[in-house]
Amino acid sequence: MSNQIEIKISAKRLSPEKFLEGAKDFFAMVQGVAKNVTNSTINWTVEVDKGSEILRMRIENPTRESEKSLDIVCQGMRSMRSGIRRIPNGFTRNEVSAARRLARLNDGDDIQSVTIKNGGPVEDVPMVVAETADAILSGQPQIAFGGIEGEIISLSARHGLSCTIYDPIQHREVTCYLQSKEAQADAVKGYTKRILASGLIHYAKEGHAVSITVDSMRIFRPDHELPTIEDVQAMFKQYK
Repeated sequence: MSNQIEIKISAKRLSPEKFLEGAKDFFAMVQGVAKNVTNSTINWTVEVDKGSEILRMRIENPTRESEKSLDIVCQGMRSMRSGIRRIPNGFTRNEVSAARRLARLNDGDDIQSVTIKNGGPVEDVPMVVAETADAILSGQPQIAFGGIEGEIISLSARHGLSCTIYDPIQHREVTCYLQSKEAQADAVKGYTKRILASGLIHYAKEGHAVSITVDSMRIFRPDHELPTIEDVQAMFKQYK
């Protein structure tokens, strides 16, 4: 992971107004995602390479959590570039709107390309990102198959057995409707444990998951039962 992320606007002619628009939307997207996925205050430094179209944001007080937020920005851009019509993890409608405006800088004339990089591969921000963002912001789609990982924090039998998962990535609670006896039994076994629920996910208009109709559930082993570094090293020694 990296403690910096940069945007490059390649252009034949780049007006101050266009540069400032791009900078403003880039800042809004990066800072917005960081705020959505971290619990700590991040101090930023902005750098502009001399004689270059590169604008860089650097985290002055980097943590693993804050550096991961920069990866999530790039992952979100890849998601929208691939045409997935769902708000990317860590984004809200505000960050999707900022990404849409960045993509629309690409006019194919004065501005030839917009790219983002945070230590990994360069991520293009083509016009298709704006098209995907338009579809997302119009509220489509709201249902998709997938999985939600988190800790089961409550069980309820009020209207059929259901449970609530706390999603540590989105910092939200997600209601799980347990249709099968197997899923119900797994939810009881998995109470207070970390699990992965798979099924049909229902999303709010803002893009975050609000509920899931569970087809299957996987219970993860608690941390104290996982192999330690010493255990792994001992296993490898057997094959030397």
